[in-house]
Amino acid sequence: MTTPNNADLECKQTDSLGAANGKDNIKPICMPKKIQFLTELDKGSGNDGTGNSISKAMLYDHRYNIEVCLFNGEKLPNSEDYKWAIEYVSPSTPGKAIRRDLKQQGARIGLEIDDIDYCGCELSIQAYTDSPEKFIELKQLVHHRFYWVDKKRIDKQIQERKSEPWRIDQGSSSLCGMAALYYVTIKNSADRYQKIAQDLHRMGECTIDGFRIKPSAKMYEIDLANHDGYKRMRMWEVDWIVLAGTRSSESNLGYHGLESGSWDQYAAINWPGMMEELVKKIGGYKQTKAVDVGLATPLIQNAFLSNSRDPTKDLPKLDEMDKSYREGKQVLMMIDASMLSDRSGYKLSDIAQSHWIVYEGGMAKDSINQRVKFKVFSWGWDPSTGISYDIKNGEARSKERNPIKTSDSILFSSFTSNHYGHIEAYN
Repeated sequence: MTTPNNADLECKQTDSLGAANGKDNIKPICMPKKIQFLTELDKGSGNDGTGNSISKAMLYDHRYNIEVCLFNGEKLPNSEDYKWAIEYVSPSTPGKAIRRDLKQQGARIGLEIDDIDYCGCELSIQAYTDSPEKFIELKQLVHHRFYWVDKKRIDKQIQERKSEPWRIDQGSSSLCGMAALYYVTIKNSADRYQKIAQDLHRMGECTIDGFRIKPSAKMYEIDLANHDGYKRMRMWEVDWIVLAGTRSSESNLGYHGLESGSWDQYAAINWPGMMEELVKKIGGYKQTKAVDVGLATPLIQNAFLSNSRDPTKDLPKLDEMDKSYREGKQVLMMIDASMLSDRSGYKLSDIAQSHWIVYEGGMAKDSINQRVKFKVFSWGWDPSTGISYDIKNGEARSKERNPIKTSDSILFSSFTSNHYGHIEAYN
């Protein structure tokens, strides 16, 4: 929208009727002026909640040529008299307008969108000559940093996870550790999670308590609605941005948010040391304690332990986790995924199935049948009701479809042969 409130800027127009009467055919008249783009705007999400609509706006780190012209579109002569400023309200400082004077002058300039704080904001682009209060204005949106991802859908999914943290779903990705991390983050501080999710979507990065999360820049360009690699991961938009974005930020192996092959899946693995560190830095917990979990634990356990091992020998570890849980601590378990489907055994090939879950109590042992049951969080299933939400239609899936068997009971041996250790987090 253009506001022609700079009527004191005059231009000369020909008065042909006056010329026919022998009068001076040139006189100054007031003509309204406007700002217009000379560079085409960029496509991105329409942010209407559908996830499919497209709108045009400015993009971060792009340059747009703009100019002052007459309101009827006619060009003005080049003028060095024009000064420029930008004014906007940032979500980082709500209610407070930020004004920035630009160094460039003249009727035509190149506008650099070079501040990530512009992302997701409507900029008031202002041009004036003598007085900054007498300006002409063009208002234009700047896309979010993840500019193909619908803001309304992101906001809705954030609120759903704040009220039901178990909705976090890694889908078909290798991001189980990040899912467990953000599950316990919400349980510690839902607002902390919201800040991370919103900042990542809007600005492509987030700094919390001095710790910076910044994903690979390749992630910003992905059009989720039309990208087969993303669709194969079967993840909700906010989970992909937060989980994959955080893992990408911590990756030294070039993880860019998609998993098209075994190397990408390997690069997304959540190592125990990294997990313990992030539970503090991202989760906001003051204390952590790693118990029997290390980088080599899966290798040692599957290489040197035997199927003939007494399955009751390691059950005290489960008692220890349950005691910590009842004390109010969060317990992140590193396991072989076979535990969740009640399959026991020691195999070196199982190392590839390392999986992070969160213990949620409810332990009960059946010593006669050598079975134990307890609740856990994993794969977007509610530990209490056993339901989850289908990404295809958003409807609840019944507990009968829940692949996690621990709440019904598993063999002692399915626990002991598949448990690699755990991390405790508390304040």
